[in-house]
Amino acid sequence: MTPALAPGDYVIVNTWAYRRREPGVGDLVVLRDPEGGGRFLCKRIAGVSGSGFYAVRGDNEAVSRDSRSFGLVSRRLIIGKVWLSARAPRGRTNGPESPS
Repeated sequence: MTPALAPGDYVIVNTWAYRRREPGVGDLVVLRDPEGGGRFLCKRIAGVSGSGFYAVRGDNEAVSRDSRSFGLVSRRLIIGKVWLSARAPRGRTNGPESPS
């Protein structure tokens, strides 16, 4: 599968998407990294457990850190559904600019 996002891309997340329904298989979501560190991950829902846990997978399965490495994630870690994405300008970083 071709990855939906590339490093540095921008996303708009609908945090209300799952107020009335649960995440479904195939949804691209933003979640808190279950292994901590204050990071956020963009992953696709690959499976749903009856007990409110989700299997998530990265689109680039060869290098993705996902449920295959950290297991199922609880619903409380899912922030929302990726609603819109935009490619970041290539060759630029999102960090602070270096002095000239």
